[in-house]
Amino acid sequence: MMKLKRAGFQRLFVALLMLSLLLTTMHQAVAEAAERGAIASQSTQFIDIVINGQPIDSKAKPLLIDGKLMVPLKPLAEAVGATYHWDVKKKQVTLQKWAEPLVLKERSRKNQQQLTFEVVSKEVYIPLRDVSLDLGYTLEKTNTQIQIQPPIHGKLKEQIYEGDLVAAREALIRINRSSVHPYIEAHRPNTELLSSVYMFPQGEALRYFTVNGDVLSLVEVKDGFPIVTYQGYVGAPFDKEFTMEYDPLGRFLENKAKNQWGTYPKINKPLIYEFTTGWGDSSTTFYGRITTDKKEELLGTTGDPITGLPANTKQIMKTFKLPWESRTDAQQAIK
Repeated sequence: MMKLKRAGFQRLFVALLMLSLLLTTMHQAVAEAAERGAIASQSTQFIDIVINGQPIDSKAKPLLIDGKLMVPLKPLAEAVGATYHWDVKKKQVTLQKWAEPLVLKERSRKNQQQLTFEVVSKEVYIPLRDVSLDLGYTLEKTNTQIQIQPPIHGKLKEQIYEGDLVAAREALIRINRSSVHPYIEAHRPNTELLSSVYMFPQGEALRYFTVNGDVLSLVEVKDGFPIVTYQGYVGAPFDKEFTMEYDPLGRFLENKAKNQWGTYPKINKPLIYEFTTGWGDSSTTFYGRITTDKKEELLGTTGDPITGLPANTKQIMKTFKLPWESRTDAQQAIK
């Protein structure tokens, strides 16, 4: 009697063990299927994705995979003006809009922290938010729509394209710049001396020159982005020390820039400049303009007593705008 009961208990124990293993296997299979984005319940509700004012054109619907909204690669790349390549062997997708390509790896347990993509029903899906932000776009979400726009949009666009010179120039200086060409590496002195230069053509805000370290850049507003369209070295040679006599403006005007890419910009109107050099409390800012015949007119510095300066100098130091300037590029930009 005891032997029968014991045998029955053993059979019951084995059965329960097999059931547990079966349930574990089923759970793992479901988890792996979900990881591949193959579960139909992960499909999102209908939501419009609008890029640059136009709804994204795709028959494949967005998917919600592990909490991330994934969208088809091709229509998103085309909408933002990027090229793309899917390397099946390397299991990676490359998006290219700016100089630095955006690389996504096929999602796995090893690279969960990297930018990844999914393949669902032979369609490549990429994370909408991560890719858009990495390309410099902004996202705004409502209950039924996601708006993807360049950094210059809405009220900021009105301010930059149609506002007064002071507000437009200040706004543009604060926005991150993009480039379709690799940046020239800026070098800085091994001292406390640092410098920054901003130069706007008279009457304009939608393009300007800036010097970072020893590299001059021309920045122009295009398609809602401030884009670097020219660069060149204007700094002291690498084997010489930077001193207070270092004059990037003079080197630029003499067209002594080296290792240039893009087209050297012609100066067909005066440039209004702000040139800061030094470090901390020891820094000095110079304000002035450069004429079309390449003569520099210094209007004042931050070291001068403000009460003793002419009215014109006070104006440019407070607003980075000449008293007689009027905007000339707003209407042209709107067209």
